[in-house]
Amino acid sequence: MTRIPIAVCLSVTSISAAKELRVNLTLRKKVEDGKTFKTVQTKVSLWPSQTAVIVCDMWDSHHCPNAVKRVVEMAPRMNRVLVRAREMGMLIIHAPSSCMTPYQNHPGRKRAMNAPKAKNLPKDIGKWCHRISSEEKGTYPIDQSDGGCDCSASEQKLWDAKLRKMGRNPKAPWKKQIDILKIKDQDIISDSGVEIWNVMEHRGIKNVILVGVHTNMCVLGRPFGLRQMAKNGKNVMLMRDMTDTMYNPKRRPFVSHFRGTELIIEYIEKYVCPTITSDQLLGGKPFQFKGAIAGK
Repeated sequence: MTRIPIAVCLSVTSISAAKELRVNLTLRKKVEDGKTFKTVQTKVSLWPSQTAVIVCDMWDSHHCPNAVKRVVEMAPRMNRVLVRAREMGMLIIHAPSSCMTPYQNHPGRKRAMNAPKAKNLPKDIGKWCHRISSEEKGTYPIDQSDGGCDCSASEQKLWDAKLRKMGRNPKAPWKKQIDILKIKDQDIISDSGVEIWNVMEHRGIKNVILVGVHTNMCVLGRPFGLRQMAKNGKNVMLMRDMTDTMYNPKRRPFVSHFRGTELIIEYIEKYVCPTITSDQLLGGKPFQFKGAIAGK
């Protein structure tokens, strides 16, 4: 697979904070080259004050026990990403869908609800987005019709019983965002596409980084997800090592769970938006799940 580095700066307006430093990122995207796609890497330089990180559905629980294990494994690294992004001056938006009640008195929740209505509010920004026009020429790479849980029937039965014992609905056991991800007073808390758009427009946010789960469902489709951001003109990117899919290897194309995630990321890079990795903020190497390293 060919990688072609191209130096480009996204168009941004000047800002008043003279001491603010740009953050340099390398975007990866797949571009059509005849009948195939080639991987292109593009250097961009962004103002942190014009950049938001949206944390999608990093819940405290899930109906799939393997999904819970992977969220717990990934969350410490993600929290480091949020700490660093916050230090740089980026806006952190926590979006644990259907879990706003625990945060009703948090300043970040009130700030989201009270943000001025944007003059350019897209008419469908409050809705789930199942597809954008650029995807029409692509073929969706995995079968997720079973919901994507990759645990065994016996594991699921034990997990359901545990959730019931905890007083939680086994079909939707999430109550809040996972505690490993620290929420600060200056952050924003919302699961509303309208509120999040209002906040971003009020703050002059042009660039959006998505982290969280699950890549093939909520990260792509939520009102604040990749499709809505791409369709409505934000410079959106997925942090590809800070996400996970709902994919069951017993379904097409019958590959490992982690290969299924890679296929979804490739699809996103072809038809939705470019991707980056967490080491571009933190240094070191990109994050990998232990199961992916073991080749499971």
